Amino acid sequence: MNTVISIGVALLLLSLLVMIHEMGHYFAGRAFGFSILEFSIGMGPKLLKKKDKRGTEFSIRAFPIGGMCRFEGEDENVVNEKSFNAQKVWKRIIVVLAGPVTNLVFAILLAFVTLSAFGDFMPAIYEVNQSSPAEAAGMLPGDVITQIDGKPVKFYFQTVDMILAIETEDLTMTVNRNGAEKQLYLQNIYNEELGKNLIGVTITTERMKFGIGESAVRSVNYVTATLAETFRFFGRVAQGDVTSSDAAGPVAIVAMISEAVRSSGENVLRLLVLISASLGIMNLLPIPAMDGGRLVFMFVEAIRGKPIAQEKEGLIHFIGLLLLFGLIIFLTFNDISNLLNGTFS
Repeated sequence: MNTVISIGVALLLLSLLVMIHEMGHYFAGRAFGFSILEFSIGMGPKLLKKKDKRGTEFSIRAFPIGGMCRFEGEDENVVNEKSFNAQKVWKRIIVVLAGPVTNLVFAILLAFVTLSAFGDFMPAIYEVNQSSPAEAAGMLPGDVITQIDGKPVKFYFQTVDMILAIETEDLTMTVNRNGAEKQLYLQNIYNEELGKNLIGVTITTERMKFGIGESAVRSVNYVTATLAETFRFFGRVAQGDVTSSDAAGPVAIVAMISEAVRSSGENVLRLLVLISASLGIMNLLPIPAMDGGRLVFMFVEAIRGKPIAQEKEGLIHFIGLLLLFGLIIFLTFNDISNLLNGTFS
């Protein structure tokens, strides 16, 4: 596929995820009777617009990135029975939560479709080292690891962490061997020289198909694992254990989607699951100007019984918005630098 076309498709898919987010706000607001001034897809000058009988303007804007659902009285002192700031706090909390939650639900649905259609990659043994705990236990190339010490291995990337987390010198591993389940007992897995657990295998992947029920369960687990990985990343940030290539901004995200578009539909679906889940999670973080930041003020209002002064809240959100734009600019330059240096491919 032509690079320009793939980038265009990538921008449209990214806009789809933002639109899904804004639709969460929109339908929750409509359900509670909020006055909605505009629902737009994209940013910049309006290309098309039309008002419905309720006064909401639906618009498509020039640049296919972003979108918004603008409520009357959300950021200004407008008070009537349908304005955002005149509604009960619990209703406003639900409306704000609806955006990120819709992204998470959409990620689960996409994951379900992906797993049902293509299955998933599970850890499989490629090679067993001689005189290793794995060889002594009878592990063979081709064995697919399904459980470690009774805990299910849900995804390939969890395997090494689960082995390293074992606090005893022995572990029980369940494998699928030619369609039959087999339990192996590995002894003396702790390697004194390396200071960590080592079972003595090279792990590869093997595609496995799942039924409807298991696909549904695994789709929820996938989004939960994404949530855990996101918080683990922020923990690494706090410890200073990240590099510039670990963070992706708008340019890198579009480049990744574009590359997936050129490769296969399966890769596109898997990447959209990750981005939609990440979009939902990021918007729940207590950052001013984002949904999570607004929720903090609403929870404080619910506890105090009265809202924080609108001008103070507005100032905090404005500062947060400036910092957010600064971060986006920084990540954009970082993306371009990584692309030019070949760090990201």
